[in-house]
Amino acid sequence: MNGEFQYTETDTLMDELRDAAFEYLLLNPGSEFGDWQQGLIQEYPAEVVDALGNNPHEVYAGLSDLWESDYTDPKTGIEQKFSEWAMSFCNEHSVGIYYYLVDACIE
Repeated sequence: MNGEFQYTETDTLMDELRDAAFEYLLLNPGSEFGDWQQGLIQEYPAEVVDALGNNPHEVYAGLSDLWESDYTDPKTGIEQKFSEWAMSFCNEHSVGIYYYLVDACIE
């Protein structure tokens, strides 16, 4: 191996789950950890199972770890933990501000 990071299918599946986790927070302002966790399991089951498996203990542990992990929004370049994104999207007004920011980043 030449020292380069090898990107695996598992990484791709986790990236899909991260994208879904961010989308859930954006579409559900005011979500807290429990809402987010159950919402991902119910609304994005394929992404959850593909990335974390179907053992409930492993899924809940994996989502708990994910909640405190960083996510870089590809539209703005801002990086925060999912728990911080949840605070950023605490209500519909704050989500509206996010969309203004996205528009400003595009221009």
